[in-house]
Amino acid sequence: MASGNRVARPPTADEPSDTAKAPVVSSSTNRPAAPSLWKAWKYIFDWYPSHYSDEERKLLRKLDCFIMPLCCLMFFIKWLDQGNINNAYVSGMKEELHLSGNQYSLFGTFYNIGYLLFEIPSMMLISRPSLSRYYPPTMELLWGIVTFCQARLRNEHDIFGIRFLMGVLETPAASGSIYILTSWYRADEVFKRAGVWYVSSNVGSMFRRISASCRVHQSEWCFGYGRLALVVHHSEHSMAPFSDYRIVIRNLRVATQDGIISIPIAIAGFFLFPGIPQSPRVWWLTEREQQLARARMGDDGVKESRKIGKRMLKRVFTHWHFYIAITTYICFQCTTYVGGQMALWLKHEAEQHGTYTIPEINTIPTGVQGVAVVTGILFTSLCMVYPIWTTFTFTAAVLLFCNVVLLVWDIPVGLHFTAYYLLGMTSCITPILFPWVNMIMKDDAEARAFTTGAMMTCGWIFFSFYPITAFPVLEAPKWRKGFTVNTVLTVAYWCLFMLGQYLWTRELKRRQSQEVVDGDMVETEKEAKLGSSSNHIETTARDEIKVESV
Repeated sequence: MASGNRVARPPTADEPSDTAKAPVVSSSTNRPAAPSLWKAWKYIFDWYPSHYSDEERKLLRKLDCFIMPLCCLMFFIKWLDQGNINNAYVSGMKEELHLSGNQYSLFGTFYNIGYLLFEIPSMMLISRPSLSRYYPPTMELLWGIVTFCQARLRNEHDIFGIRFLMGVLETPAASGSIYILTSWYRADEVFKRAGVWYVSSNVGSMFRRISASCRVHQSEWCFGYGRLALVVHHSEHSMAPFSDYRIVIRNLRVATQDGIISIPIAIAGFFLFPGIPQSPRVWWLTEREQQLARARMGDDGVKESRKIGKRMLKRVFTHWHFYIAITTYICFQCTTYVGGQMALWLKHEAEQHGTYTIPEINTIPTGVQGVAVVTGILFTSLCMVYPIWTTFTFTAAVLLFCNVVLLVWDIPVGLHFTAYYLLGMTSCITPILFPWVNMIMKDDAEARAFTTGAMMTCGWIFFSFYPITAFPVLEAPKWRKGFTVNTVLTVAYWCLFMLGQYLWTRELKRRQSQEVVDGDMVETEKEAKLGSSSNHIETTARDEIKVESV
């Protein structure tokens, strides 16, 4: 006898499972009620919220395992290499290449020219779905090759060309990484990840700072000028095939170069980097996971990439977002210079009172980067649970306090240390500001790519001459003019950010009101259609009755 309960046949290999047949839906629609302000801080450790579906949590873990390490390593290695040319200059390159005059200053100038000219085009390229998967790894590979070329510098013209190329090739590392992160992570997920990404630059600076304080002898391990290297320092009477500065840059026989670190990162990027959600699918994502990634960002209001044209330029230049973003970042970028000048104050104290040795002068400022790492991760995580403007305001208030204290100058030594160390909190501003700009411009992918590229370009244009005018070395470390300007600029970028926050909030309210009006109009049209159809039915029924009576 056949049983009344029929067992469902399992799907065959060619048939999709129930999970694959299920519609791709983002769990962001099931967000729980916001926690109280006093308990919200606990959620900074919750990287994979419990209200997310298992499928979405799995996707986030995959993104964290592949995208985050690649972006952090690319940014880390760039900052690790920042001071190599400077250290080489003071290690014998000046004498061997017979450098003089302003040639040393031109090293930085040619680097800035390459960086500034290619920043916006680079952001436009990285916004293209077909290019974004392979563009950052390609630039990383070329950057690694160029670092090897530094081993064969013959004259200042070679240095100028190399520095220009390095500026061009480094353009995807900063704003490009932020664009990638904001393309895969929603607004309530991206800030803490941006914080972790950004402090990788501070870790690179820490390694570089430690390298400057290394005093090694024969065959000792150290962080040699910005990389873990076995640097052999020859005595005066030893014969070496290369002079000291070439050992610093080259180290082909006894050192691990930045290029050797960056090239494996680039090769891994060709196989692991996913581009943006609209790019061709990478192997570690399933088709359903890529659809889920696109659904998540669409649910968060992020528009997908479209053609670059007049529409994009009109969106950029006829809205307030571009101008607020540019001026805010310019004001902030200029104020960051003083955060790296603690060593000049320590040197001044050593000359006046004999209080610090040369190794201490090089080592003590490393604490600024330590503060930057801790606060950069902590405060960006707080953006997930508290309003963004509160975290930004607190950070700006601390930085304002530091500049005012240093402006007064005649203060206890302990307060000097406190002010300089707290200036490390500048690491909190960039990973808040850039994701915020991407968030308020999420309705146009090309416009936000152009704007973030323009932010970086304009910020570095002003930063290239600001230290010379506001913080001249001859007035160090008591820069009364510089700290005064810094104080004004700190207040300025906080006011600009708050203005932008107000305009964005007003814009959101208008959109919501418009959506309500549009919804009411749709309902009215439906009711009108329904009413006309019912009247037609009633008229037809009456006509039929008349015909029957006749």
